[in-house]
Amino acid sequence: MNKSVLAALLLMLTLSVTHAQNIKIGYINSLELLSMMPETKTADEKLQALAKDLEAQYREYIMEYQKLANQLQTDNAMSEIAREARMQDLSNLEQRITNFESSSQEKIQNKRNELYEPIISKATAVVKEVADANGYTYVLDSSNGTVIQAPESDNLLELVKKQLGI
Repeated sequence: MNKSVLAALLLMLTLSVTHAQNIKIGYINSLELLSMMPETKTADEKLQALAKDLEAQYREYIMEYQKLANQLQTDNAMSEIAREARMQDLSNLEQRITNFESSSQEKIQNKRNELYEPIISKATAVVKEVADANGYTYVLDSSNGTVIQAPESDNLLELVKKQLGI
């Protein structure tokens, strides 16, 4: 009995060592890779141009706001109705500025996503190609701790869902 248990343990140990020898893990810093790609420089330049245009528009809104605010403060001859109308204009402009600020951030983020998506896809594809060509089973991204490549057979999602009953 002891010999069969010992033989089974020896067989399991041999199989696990053999299996472990087939695993090759590599890593890459994707942020460093992206910073070296010429496409990233072009994307950054486009983002900077968009940000510059939006900043110029923002400055125009601010100057217009300051002009209206100064008129309200300095024009003592203004009638109450005219003053109320100017205050409403000022309030509307303030709301436009607030909306512009938030929409500007959204525009920049959307443009960043649009410009970087093909660059990231290209980098990921090349990393996977290099990993396959060099026998890497897993490739980790050292910049954010994610897995870039792994065998689909190691995906535990279905097993975990089954265990959770979902």
